[in-house]
Amino acid sequence: MKSTSKYILGLFLAVLFMAACEDDDKNPLNIFELENSAAPYVRIKLDESIVPKGELANSSLSGTVSAPSNNVASWDLSVTMELGGVSTDTIALTTITNFPSDISIPYSEMASALGISVDDISGGDFIRFLGTATGMDGSVVTVDNFSPTVTGQPEQLQAFNFIVLVKCSPMSGTTIPGTWTIEMEDLFGDGWDGAFVTFEIDGVATNYTFAAGSEATFEVDVPAGTAELVISYTSGAFEEEHVYTIETPDGEVLGPFGPFPSPCIN
Repeated sequence: MKSTSKYILGLFLAVLFMAACEDDDKNPLNIFELENSAAPYVRIKLDESIVPKGELANSSLSGTVSAPSNNVASWDLSVTMELGGVSTDTIALTTITNFPSDISIPYSEMASALGISVDDISGGDFIRFLGTATGMDGSVVTVDNFSPTVTGQPEQLQAFNFIVLVKCSPMSGTTIPGTWTIEMEDLFGDGWDGAFVTFEIDGVATNYTFAAGSEATFEVDVPAGTAELVISYTSGAFEEEHVYTIETPDGEVLGPFGPFPSPCIN
């Protein structure tokens, strides 16, 4: 019995040792604790992580890049864009060799280098940035060298895999306060399959959809004094079935949008 117990204990300790080794393999790099073994970690503090679609042509990726452990020789930045769920090519943008440094790269230049224009970028799309750091000792690290406990926490300000979200522009050219009417139609007659329209009133978002039937109507009251109204569409399944219109407080009918509605209506 004692022999069996020792065997079980030994097996348990072996499993723990192997698991610890696997964790080390997944995240072998220390960031700040040991001066002689700290990884060449780079942080970026963005001025804006969300940019409205209507401002893309005149906006830039801007922020400050720093190396907290003072052991980074260079940091290379690349970009790819996820447009309608499809990724573009990845291209190099810049190399930073002095830390801290301020960067400012126009989105129009990024789009042009990718062979597109900012008009091809819609609300709900992502601009993804990928960084590679080279240490003073010649070591090279990417996002693959760090665990999600580092790369998945916004407070880490990691500069290895981060995104800028393209947001729909606020409504303009019409009366904002008042009653807006959404007329939704499903061409197959079984609801919107997870899709929805969002009204964001001064930063407070409400989603509208229907789960069964061929049509639905919603009235949205936008209070007097509202400074900003953003209307967007989030896709679901069977996008070829989804159609909707929106009537403004002035009685203007926008749309129809769909089948395959775009993320933004303006």
